[in-house]
Amino acid sequence: MRSLNPDLIWFNAGVSIFGKSPWLNVSGLLTPTFLQRMGYPTVVTLHELVELTDLRTLNAPGGRFAKMGARLLTTMTSQADLVCLTMKKYTDWLSARGVDCIHIPIGAYHEPELLAESDSPELLFFTTLAPFKGLELLLKAFEHLRSDYPTLKLTIAGSEHPRFPEYAQQLKARFGKMGGVNWAGQTSEDHVIELFRRAQIVVLPYSASTGSSSVLYQAATWGRPIITSNLNEVKELVSESGLQVEFFKSGDVQSLYATIRDLLACKEKRILQVTHNFAAIQRTRPQETCRKYIQAFNQALEKRLSKKRIAVPTTREKPA
Repeated sequence: MRSLNPDLIWFNAGVSIFGKSPWLNVSGLLTPTFLQRMGYPTVVTLHELVELTDLRTLNAPGGRFAKMGARLLTTMTSQADLVCLTMKKYTDWLSARGVDCIHIPIGAYHEPELLAESDSPELLFFTTLAPFKGLELLLKAFEHLRSDYPTLKLTIAGSEHPRFPEYAQQLKARFGKMGGVNWAGQTSEDHVIELFRRAQIVVLPYSASTGSSSVLYQAATWGRPIITSNLNEVKELVSESGLQVEFFKSGDVQSLYATIRDLLACKEKRILQVTHNFAAIQRTRPQETCRKYIQAFNQALEKRLSKKRIAVPTTREKPA
C-alpha cells in the first residue's frame, strides 16, 4: 500500500468465509485497522455481522471463545472511516453503537432481464457448499418430489466453502446416484445466467443465515421465483428489500417438499412473484449501487480531510 499510495482503500469482506481459524480471521481483518492508522481513508463493506449470527449452526471456529472472537471481529472491522452494510438491520445495530455506517444493499449484479420461464421443471441451488446452506435437506425433499415429478431436475452449483472443503464430496458420495441431479460445481461469471435460464425455481434452504443473499437478488434480477427458509434474518432481508418469496419451515423436509410441490403446480403463483420482484429490483440496479458507493467513498475522504472527491453521476436512467 505504501508503494501504491492510494487515495482511498475499500475492503469488501465476507467474514463467515474469511478464514479456517480464529487466528486467520483476526490477522486478516486487522489489515483495515492498520492501513487506516497509517493515514489512508478506509471503507469496509460487511456482508454479515458474525456477532449477530447463530455461531453454533455456522460451526464457527473457536469453540467457547467463538462469541468473544465474533465481537472482536465487529470491533476491528468497524474501525474504518465508514462501514457499509448490506442489511438495514445491521446498519441500525452498528449505528446505535456510535459507528459511522450506511446501508447499501447488494442489489442487482447486472441489468435486470426478465427471462422467459423454462419449459421443463428444474430447481436451482446456487451458493457455497457448507452444512448450514441446507443442501442435504433439499436433496432429501427432492428425492420425494421425483415421485410426483419424474422429469424434475436439480442443479447444484457453487464452489466449495473454504471452511468445509470435504463437504461437497461427502454429499456426492451419499447422493451421487440419485437421478435428476446435476452437480455443476463452480460456475464462471459468464455462465451464471444460464443456470437461472434453465431453472423454474430457485431454492435457498439455509439452516442459518450469514447476512444478505446475493442469490436472492440474482433470482429477482432474472425473473425466477424463490423458495427460502423462514429464518428471522432471511425474513427481515426479504421485507427490507421489498421482495416476495415462498417460505418453508427451516429444517423441515416435509415443509420444504410441500412448498416446492405447490409452487411447481401453480404457474400463476410463480408469475405473480416474479412480476413483483422484477419491479422491486429496479430500485437497486447497478447504477444506483455504484452511485451510493461513490458517495460513501467521498464521505470517507471528507472525514479524513482529503480534498479529493469522486464525481457523482447526476443523471438517473429510468427503469426499463
